[in-house]
Amino acid sequence: MLLDNLAYTLCFLTRSETILMLHRRNPPNQGLWNGIGGRIEAGEGVVESVLREIREETSLDIQAVRFAGLLTWDGFEIPAGGLYIFTADAPEGEAVANDEGTLAWKPREWVFHSPEVVSNIRVFGPLALNGHSPANYHFTYQDGEITGFSMHDLPDGWHLS
Repeated sequence: MLLDNLAYTLCFLTRSETILMLHRRNPPNQGLWNGIGGRIEAGEGVVESVLREIREETSLDIQAVRFAGLLTWDGFEIPAGGLYIFTADAPEGEAVANDEGTLAWKPREWVFHSPEVVSNIRVFGPLALNGHSPANYHFTYQDGEITGFSMHDLPDGWHLS
């Protein structure tokens, strides 16, 4: 597991049975639907980062997020690493996209099954978005395809810093 190389955040904003998804204009995962998130900036806390990314990518002001786990990978189109996964109830108001891509509210079942969604979301999404205790979801890729998946409890004493 790559728990020392977590440089990104990812959040799934929900309203009832829908999830706000971003159709990515840029790599990684260009041309696919993904949650909201991005790189943790220097000196920034993890929660601070995800709240900033949500504001920047949607114009929605979220006050609180729920930690849903870690996503780690190797063999992907970017170097081995990882991200923090969060979920949050979306406030009322319209989400406004920026240059990252197009935003749309998608049905949960579509998110969990569509080939238009980042492939690993179809694996960890149903767990992370349906209340499973936070875990480390690890994916191995080769030539853009998932070749391995494992799920592990977080190590004893591990906590979101």
